Amino acid sequence: MALRYFLCVLTGYLLGSLNFGIIVSRLLYKKDVRNYGSKNAGMTNTARTFGKNAGALVFTGDFIKPIAACLVAMFLLSGGKNITVCGYIAGLATVIGHVFPVFFGFKGGKGVATMFGMALALCPCAAVIMAVPFFLCLLISKTVSLSSIIASLFFPVSTFLIYSYFEFLCPGALVAKPLFASAVALAVSLLVIFMHRTNIQRILKGEERKIGKNAKGEK
Repeated sequence: MALRYFLCVLTGYLLGSLNFGIIVSRLLYKKDVRNYGSKNAGMTNTARTFGKNAGALVFTGDFIKPIAACLVAMFLLSGGKNITVCGYIAGLATVIGHVFPVFFGFKGGKGVATMFGMALALCPCAAVIMAVPFFLCLLISKTVSLSSIIASLFFPVSTFLIYSYFEFLCPGALVAKPLFASAVALAVSLLVIFMHRTNIQRILKGEERKIGKNAKGEK
């Protein structure tokens, strides 16, 4: 299984390194989104810099790649053994690849869309639970970063509760050990929060950018 786990890591990381913020901005606009706005290669900065359609493309790509990585790991690379372990390993590797893409100088996005895609692939109910506080917070605060941070906190919590007490909500092939799945979800959550560290500083200072408002000095 060691080789299979390695292949899951490799598959997830390489797929995660396909950062669609950079790909879309370079292919469609001949520019690098990392040179504009917040310098981040994610959906939000892409939408603010190049428009909502570009942002939608980026979200779609970054959301789908962990789903592809998890499915490949579970049903092609696992050999029918430890399916969910392979899925969670690949999912974590995909998020890491998105944040630190080997194809783009290890400077990528913050992993929010990729985290949601991973959750949907491995524990669909957790993805739904995460989406509720995300949109509620976004509605109240108008702040994407704060909403993303709050949603990420619900990933390990909802994963643990579902696998521990509501396992019947998961398809048979997706049933996982609560502690392992929750530990991986926690690792993803902490990485996403870490990538939002500068946003947290601005939130505490009351300087974080809200939806519909332009930040001074941004291109």
